[in-house]
Amino acid sequence: MSEQQKHPMQLAFEQNLRFLNQESYPLEFFQDLFQPSEYLQTATLGVADFPTGRVVLADPLCYLGSKYETTLEQQIARGSYPVQAALLRTRYAGLRYAAARLILAERPAARYEIAMPLGYQPDDLGKPGVFSFFGVDAGLACFADAAISAEYAKFETKWRQQNPNKNIYDDYFAALFAKSYAEQPAIQREGGDFICWQLPESGARLVMFSSGLGDGVYSAYWGVDAEGLPVELVIPFMNPEKFI
Repeated sequence: MSEQQKHPMQLAFEQNLRFLNQESYPLEFFQDLFQPSEYLQTATLGVADFPTGRVVLADPLCYLGSKYETTLEQQIARGSYPVQAALLRTRYAGLRYAAARLILAERPAARYEIAMPLGYQPDDLGKPGVFSFFGVDAGLACFADAAISAEYAKFETKWRQQNPNKNIYDDYFAALFAKSYAEQPAIQREGGDFICWQLPESGARLVMFSSGLGDGVYSAYWGVDAEGLPVELVIPFMNPEKFI
């Protein structure tokens, strides 16, 4: 099918796939993601806890706590950090989360560097078996601490043992997402696009959020200040220019 015959949404989707996961983008791209405009707004979704400072990226319902999550090489200071989303009003797909970020400091970023998995540096990109991205298969993503990931794995195992033949989204998380939508309908789609959830055992907070147009592979980028210290971690899901 030629590009002239494709629906504009399909064209935008394909162009977005080609846009994602590049090694670098202009500084202005990241700045504009969280700069309110006619089509974009920002919303703080909640606060996530990082008791060890070892950062994990994952689809929380499919891969968190498993060998398929991505643990990052760069660590952060132990603490609790806000999670913010860039909300995009698209022409064909309604409200979507174009990006999410973990805010580590209030200082502005001077540049952005691709976030590499544990044991690798940006110079390793392109080597056999070295990838920067993490996979999403349930339309959700999260920033998590390694200790939170381990606790989540125990929670999930116990829940599945106690609830055989049930689905952890349909029979547990769906109600929480619906409650989130009921409480804040202006910043998410019906059914819910995010939750700030506390693990039952420790009460530690984990923020789960929608990943743009859904399933795929996504890379994160460290925003660092003039001293080279990380001030934020950003996951771009969409290039807004393709959807407005």
